[in-house]
Amino acid sequence: MQIVDTSEVLLALGLQDSETETERALVIQSITKAEAAVKRQLKYDPVQRSHTEFYPQMDYARDARQAVWEVNSTEAYLRELGGLSSEELQVRHLPVRSITSLSIDYDGRNGARPGSFSSLSTEGTDFQPNYNLVDSSGNKVCEDGIIRSRGRWPNIAGSVKIVYVAGYTQAELRGQDLILDASPIHEAVVDEAVRRFLKVQALKKSARLGFTAGPLISERMGEYNYQVDASALKKLVGGAWDLLPETVEKLNDFVNYGWALAS
Repeated sequence: MQIVDTSEVLLALGLQDSETETERALVIQSITKAEAAVKRQLKYDPVQRSHTEFYPQMDYARDARQAVWEVNSTEAYLRELGGLSSEELQVRHLPVRSITSLSIDYDGRNGARPGSFSSLSTEGTDFQPNYNLVDSSGNKVCEDGIIRSRGRWPNIAGSVKIVYVAGYTQAELRGQDLILDASPIHEAVVDEAVRRFLKVQALKKSARLGFTAGPLISERMGEYNYQVDASALKKLVGGAWDLLPETVEKLNDFVNYGWALAS
């Protein structure tokens, strides 16, 4: 599932009833690149789906560790126990809609150890998302992606496994929901897809005709001559930016700055 549909970008370009196969292929490619750029800026995928992640992603308090010996019938080994960190865990994808499962295993090794994360924690008893509103379907929503622990989260890398659903519905992305409005994300992708499409078309036209295309600003008959405004086209399609400055500004309210700083 994507943030925008091909038909929405074709409509923005005025090609909804007349696109060629080449133009449609270019629109699809432009959407893919625009969505990737928007996700990089947000630091997450805004489309609602399930995610499985391990936290923390860094080992924060190595000097504060303790250790205990564990033995079985054939071997003995030293298990390191982590010091404790914060009562808040910041997950990547926003907003959090529900927690499918969460478990803590100090020797979980990001799920690499067989049998790890076999014991599940209970929402409301062991942890709770920082729910701050209820959506139009009556479900709780955690917009900041913070999960609070009854106690403290371990700080050994990969010792927490969480499976959760996060992101916006298609109605929310299109501004059709009465409570959550994520339409600036949708608008940003459409704008950036259109920009990428026009940029490729302008480059193709420039290579074919030997000039930089742009709006016509003057024309005269008799030894026919004309002048185009290349600066206007450059402003429209942009330069080498991943995202235009106005797109970045549009997305500011949705960026997961907490996860970016924590990682």
